[in-house]
Amino acid sequence: MNQTLAIRPAEERLEDTMINKLRTLLTILILAFGAVPPVTEAEDGVHASVVTDEDDDEAILMESEWISMHLLPWRQALINRFVFRPTGNDIVAPTNPKHRMGGGGGILMDCLWEQDWRFQELAYKQYKYKVTKNGPDEAQVVFETDITGWLGSDNSGMVSNLLSNLTLRRMVTLKAGQPFFRFDIEFINNDRWAKRPTFWVHNNSILRGGSGKDTVVRPTDAALAAIGGDQEAYAGPQGMQFIDNFTHGWSAKLSKERREGIVYLMDFDYVGKLYNCFENHGESGTSEWWYNSILSFSKQPWKGRVYILPMIGLSRVDHANPHFICAMEPRREEGQLVVDFALTSSYESAAQVTLVTEVRYNLAGEKPATVQAEPLIIDNLAIQPTRARLAVELDAPDPLLFKVKAFVELPEGDVKTYTFQRFYTGDYRLKSNIRNVGAGPLVTLDRPVQNPLVPPVPAGLSINRKDFKVFGIHGVGTLRLGLEQAVKNDIPAAVYETGYCVGFDAPQNGLTDFPYDYERLYDHRVLVLSNVQDREFRRVGASILLPWLEAGGGLVMVGGPFAFSFEHREHPINSRYPFVPQENTLRRGPLQLQPPDMPDHPIFAGIKLDNLPWLHFYHDLDLKKDSGARVLMRVGDQPFIVERVHEKQRTIAVTINPFGKEAFFDGKLHVRNWDQWPNLFVNIVKYAGHGN
Repeated sequence: MNQTLAIRPAEERLEDTMINKLRTLLTILILAFGAVPPVTEAEDGVHASVVTDEDDDEAILMESEWISMHLLPWRQALINRFVFRPTGNDIVAPTNPKHRMGGGGGILMDCLWEQDWRFQELAYKQYKYKVTKNGPDEAQVVFETDITGWLGSDNSGMVSNLLSNLTLRRMVTLKAGQPFFRFDIEFINNDRWAKRPTFWVHNNSILRGGSGKDTVVRPTDAALAAIGGDQEAYAGPQGMQFIDNFTHGWSAKLSKERREGIVYLMDFDYVGKLYNCFENHGESGTSEWWYNSILSFSKQPWKGRVYILPMIGLSRVDHANPHFICAMEPRREEGQLVVDFALTSSYESAAQVTLVTEVRYNLAGEKPATVQAEPLIIDNLAIQPTRARLAVELDAPDPLLFKVKAFVELPEGDVKTYTFQRFYTGDYRLKSNIRNVGAGPLVTLDRPVQNPLVPPVPAGLSINRKDFKVFGIHGVGTLRLGLEQAVKNDIPAAVYETGYCVGFDAPQNGLTDFPYDYERLYDHRVLVLSNVQDREFRRVGASILLPWLEAGGGLVMVGGPFAFSFEHREHPINSRYPFVPQENTLRRGPLQLQPPDMPDHPIFAGIKLDNLPWLHFYHDLDLKKDSGARVLMRVGDQPFIVERVHEKQRTIAVTINPFGKEAFFDGKLHVRNWDQWPNLFVNIVKYAGHGN
């Protein structure tokens, strides 16, 4: 695998300067006191060099006075060796990623959610690379590869337009004097229309090793969620966990005994889920997350940044941000509530941090109350913890909710403010944020609204009503309904583009197409959502759709097992939906269609209603009150066709379900086989698109 690539640097290969292990005394000091003696610079300063590792494979060695790591160009540039010099511990080599080819290994492994991570096209791919900076103050290596865009696995036979013709560029940067490194991601679009990869960052490392377990911590709106190890299990079960109610863009992995760990800081606005997994024997674990709102336009690549911060001296993590990492240890002491704070530095400098802490108590009672502690001022943040203590006169039962507002004074004098919360169970008998077994939470922690980049609508752009173009997002079973054929057969020169998906968010699958570009979207009159959740096009897609709907774009919603759940319930697009968001609305029938409530409505023009068919499965739905939604036709006593008009925008929902076999329902004619169904659907599409 010792290959010379086209963009490999021409400079001579530097000698591999493998670091010596730190003396036993340094390790004892760190473990006992969290203190870090001054660290001298590496012999050759900060540098990047091409080396041959112990297996005679080509690797990139990047070193500073704080960090030494190996990156493997032949396996997508993941990090298979990572030593934090003050401790001398290689926390990646025990996972042995080079010899676990069927599993994950190393730090910063590239994955696409739409592909099986074991068999994806990036898994064992050789990346081109170039050393762009080589010390003494900064080392930087740029890696690059092109993405075909397979769904499922490499060479699966199906390519998603939202993944294809992309270039993934990774840049790893290490600077002198900084005990962390930076990982920049860029998706470059080589096509005309926007791309939306769901990028999944996989990190595997071991801190404690042997028979012990590490702990992974994630912030959620219920409490901190921890898996692995014997540290306090803040919330949630042990084992695999997807966290979609995260409150901040960080994840931490640590060893309580060694007081050593890694904190990953990523962009909150683009994170879709935090995910972590521990193997059964407990000696390996992952820290992972995936981005679900990436949009890469032909003239505007998407760029993201991750900071990887080694951490020593802390046995827990309660919060992390660009300026500090924080641990809190509350306890009771003679009628007082005492909280020990420990702060370490992050990737941005802070001259001073002032913590203002509120404690909310009587959470399980009828009248919760709040007490505010005196401010704590903390100076001189460094890699080793800086500690401070507050005490509050409080004799109230657990649990407690802490709200901490941190005022960070920057070296240049400006002030930044961060707010975080900690749910403390203490002696609370349920040991979790619930009021009772099977009941809801006592409190819900604050979760900021995510704001991924949404480009402005170009001035003067209007919906194309000269042509009749429809875009359909088709989930499972849609083919049975014949939607595309009906439109093309009835409307001369109609164009019906389609993005396919399973209908709900599932690994190794993905939406194959969607008009994320306003130029493309506004060229369509109507959008058809058939048996899909709206999270299939992500929150950023909902934000792209909203101005098009406000401009009069027609929305047609078609039923099925995954329809009408409306995952983006807090998004303004939800105001365009006629139904109250509900889960599991599908019910077994059969129910027969009833004569229209509004027979003079344009959608019933030319429709023969003398032999009304049946729905074998129907939707049990409630219309939104005061929304202007009205029922045009029913199936049994349930809504079948519902209209909601908002100014010039028309939404029509049809609760048809594509499933059900007539032989199992006494031969009752299913709506999909009704000879009037194609004409009725075409009338609905025409009406939504202002075609009649």
